[in-house]
Amino acid sequence: MSGFDGTWHLDLEESKVWNFELGVYEPDEVGQEIITIRTEGDVQDYEVLYGSDPVIRMGYNARFNDTEWTPYLVREIGVAPGSDSEAAVAAFRDRIKATSGTMQRNFEVGKPYGIVRMISGDERTHYRLARDPDSTDILYIMLRRLDEGGKRYTSYVFDRNGVVNRIRPFNRVD
Repeated sequence: MSGFDGTWHLDLEESKVWNFELGVYEPDEVGQEIITIRTEGDVQDYEVLYGSDPVIRMGYNARFNDTEWTPYLVREIGVAPGSDSEAAVAAFRDRIKATSGTMQRNFEVGKPYGIVRMISGDERTHYRLARDPDSTDILYIMLRRLDEGGKRYTSYVFDRNGVVNRIRPFNRVD
């Protein structure tokens, strides 16, 4: 078990995304992010419900400090009844600034969003390295840091050029 185990909700009021064109942080327009983490021994089971329209369910099971890469799979894409899934995903990618450059991401059920490796720094620090599933290019390095009380953590997502392009604080759900 890890201090990160449990369910976490994004603090959208404090979440920020880097705007490369303007060179400033802007409010995150993801809509919601709910993360559930479970750890058995040295394996982390991670699942996220990402966005509000659509809601993209993704996840992975990764062994800490393993040299093997693990698929971070898109498991399901949920859209409002009668909505066009492809159009909803395209609008979502625009909203979260994931359409080009080092922040470009694709969402297709059954396909990896990325390939990841997990590194355990200490009891309150995890790192996730992510690689493009179609090449050897690094997509990002994420630092996840838990506060001393265990009620909040913040993720800092660095792109391959060292730019912190997302700052995402999460609050524990009791």
